[in-house]
Amino acid sequence: MKKKAIRFFSPNDNVEEKKKETKSKDLLTTSISKKGKLLLSPAVLDLLAADPATSRFRVGTEERKRGVGSFFLVKAANDDAEAFAIAKSGRGHGIPLGPILHKMGIDYATLDYTFEIKPFEYEEVSGYELLLKEKTPRDGSASDDE
Repeated sequence: MKKKAIRFFSPNDNVEEKKKETKSKDLLTTSISKKGKLLLSPAVLDLLAADPATSRFRVGTEERKRGVGSFFLVKAANDDAEAFAIAKSGRGHGIPLGPILHKMGIDYATLDYTFEIKPFEYEEVSGYELLLKEKTPRDGSASDDE
């Protein structure tokens, strides 16, 4: 008779595995308001280690002909002329980007763009990538953050 390979269980195998809790900062999202501001919730500001009164960010995107796949935020020095300041936006904060978004063909007034926030590294630069997660028609009855 051939010897069978048997796997024996232990009491530890009989314990239900808890789903690994993903860190909330791995799941943070942001969106663009109806007025063209990149919205920064308190949780996003915390992730970015940003003080709304003093922090400034360089904002960029991949070079594309139309639309956007992602934005990049890199913390900048306060005297950086190419950096954007954080502005008060209703009950929260945001970075006004309306004219830039309009030039890129992004219809933020009628479409809701949701971005997932992830850290990124590029040529000695570290910051955050806002990767387009979802683009849906705005609900006309929903109130905006502004």
